[in-house]
Amino acid sequence: MRILLLPILTACTVPLLGQTFVRVRDDVTVRGPTTIGAGAATTSASAPAPTASCATLPLALQGVGIPGAGTLSPASFMNPATINRAGAIAFFANTTSSTRNQGIFVADAAGLHAIAIGCGQGGGSGAHGTCGDPSPIGGSFAGFFGGTVFAPAINDRGDVLFMADIVNGSAPRGLFLYVAATATIVKVAAVGDPSPLGGTLVAVGPGSLNAYGEVVFLAMSVSGYESDILHWQNGTTTLFATAGQPAPGGGTYLQLGTESFGMADGTTIPIGPVPAINDCGKVAFRAVAQTGGTTIGVVVRDQGVDQWYLRSGTATPAGGTFGSFQGAAINGRGEIAVFADYQTSGGAWTSGWFAGAPGSFRELLSFYGAVDGGQCMGLAYSRNPMTSIDDEGNVVMWCDTASAGNQGRLIVVDPNGGIEVLARQGGATGLGGTFGSLDAWPSISSAGRATIDAGVIQGGVSSPYLAAALCGPTLAVSPCSPPGGFVRIDNFGPATEAFAVFAALTATSMALPPFGTLEIGPTGVVPLYGPFVYPGTSGSHAAMLPLPASPGLVGVELFFQTLRISGSQLQLTNSASTTLR
Repeated sequence: MRILLLPILTACTVPLLGQTFVRVRDDVTVRGPTTIGAGAATTSASAPAPTASCATLPLALQGVGIPGAGTLSPASFMNPATINRAGAIAFFANTTSSTRNQGIFVADAAGLHAIAIGCGQGGGSGAHGTCGDPSPIGGSFAGFFGGTVFAPAINDRGDVLFMADIVNGSAPRGLFLYVAATATIVKVAAVGDPSPLGGTLVAVGPGSLNAYGEVVFLAMSVSGYESDILHWQNGTTTLFATAGQPAPGGGTYLQLGTESFGMADGTTIPIGPVPAINDCGKVAFRAVAQTGGTTIGVVVRDQGVDQWYLRSGTATPAGGTFGSFQGAAINGRGEIAVFADYQTSGGAWTSGWFAGAPGSFRELLSFYGAVDGGQCMGLAYSRNPMTSIDDEGNVVMWCDTASAGNQGRLIVVDPNGGIEVLARQGGATGLGGTFGSLDAWPSISSAGRATIDAGVIQGGVSSPYLAAALCGPTLAVSPCSPPGGFVRIDNFGPATEAFAVFAALTATSMALPPFGTLEIGPTGVVPLYGPFVYPGTSGSHAAMLPLPASPGLVGVELFFQTLRISGSQLQLTNSASTTLR
């Protein structure tokens, strides 16, 4: 395994007492290069406090039963979840008491839903069974990838992007997209696919996803440790960025993906920094460039034009100059949030989080900053697809108030610098008992719903995934969201079933034996979607279907009903309604 750490960090397995430390991934830490003097807080202790979180909802708990796949064992303290605007989360988890023992899951207020189930040991192990779900490239899903760098991404439509190993398929490994509107899984890229650079892809890594189904991801076209950035949409893969291309302002890119894992099966996977993409199609990526000297920075590409948002050697809002950066998240307004190393005006090196856009960057929190009555001694790298910034500029992050660890906090820093603590290690959970460990890579949706991925809860439920909704104003519609809206359809039953969705402007309650009760119309009922064939072999399934984007429907209440089709039998199921914005 080889991971490139930028020059000012020195590898160390355990932070030294009294010094700052940085979480790189999972449980790996590196020691901060210097201390800048205890008490030298760089974030004001008197900063205004933001509005508290409104509510915390448990979404997935250890021990929940999964039809045909045992019970959930998520290890949420090391398998971060991503979250969408509706509050649905996507995550990897193992299961127990079944040979179908791992998978990719979505959880929301309606329950837990399996996207794909695998069999055997984990991704990259080379030890796979054949009892997993069918894959879109033949064979079956085998090993899935857990840990920080392989977290699946979810968008506002409910689509989920994930990596998996395949057994008996046309390729041994790939990046896949679950498409919620059609309840199908498609291949984004697989090892051995043609490369836009010529030849074939020798390695495929994780990526990010927007609501239009655009994917930006890491891949290698030649063996080595560095990777390129590719773009995929609707079955077409193109080159996004590679070394040797022009950098903004002159010079060329030298390195893009600089981190990779060597796996137990002898393969290599590029893991970061993963680029980010918003629903407007803007992409933020970390680049190392040759521009007369070596420049490290964050580039944002908008409609084909690259711009340095931040770069080494430039002034920071905390004083001093930037040194290096990790993977930046980008919101619908085009603001980024990123972890950076910087040199203070006194010449010492330190680290912190920053957010904003060119001309309006702000410091969020740096080492020794005031947090929850203490000082921040530990921070974590910014990593995608765990989106850290919402469309109002609130940024979620992890910090530790003890130099030796074990005082973790999940916090939200608002645009004015106020800090809200979402969860404290050792604090009350709301489910009974207290939090043990907290995963260091929370996510926040465009509308301000943040994940709390917890470890052992003493006296309560072990390894839960929670979602905290922030109070205060949020955008009715994300600046980049697809117009219209979404309706969620739940289906239960065997693979022989299908379903269709109908809509009307009015509701009713009309018995129609033997089909059930008609709950929409009865006049003006129109088919909206389907019929869709149920994609699983057992259990439940949910789809987020986009609604029509018509200005004439804004503010109009629509009513929906699902028709279940099982052979020659038809059954009217529950109805739902929504008002388009």
